[in-house]
Amino acid sequence: INKFLWMVRIGGGVFPHIKEPDYLRDGQYRIDSQATPTMLNCLMYKLSYYRFVETDGKGFDRVRRTEIGKKYFKLTHFEEVFTTHHWMVRIYKLKPPKNRIRGKSKKTKSGSKSSATNNIKTSRQNPWH
Repeated sequence: INKFLWMVRIGGGVFPHIKEPDYLRDGQYRIDSQATPTMLNCLMYKLSYYRFVETDGKGFDRVRRTEIGKKYFKLTHFEEVFTTHHWMVRIYKLKPPKNRIRGKSKKTKSGSKSSATNNIKTSRQNPWH
């Protein structure tokens, strides 16, 4: 999480909806109770602090010398596979598709697809493929 600001900055360069100020409180990255909702709900925070409260019962981050803000949450799309004794390395795997939540799609009447509908589908392709 120490290099987190660079991930936000790089991500914001590729995806304009990612904005660094959404992660800042008074100009600082915070992981405690004063952290922004965007920070507390981002994947990096969740993967870093998942089950962290189990280490001491309080969720105290000794490196940052503060108690984490969000202590109890579940992972929806990932499953913890391995964590080292001192929590320096954590490995997760993606859950199978049947366990992932998918967005609701509009139902269309069969046979009434227009060329506009087909154009929308092709424009929403995954940019990583």
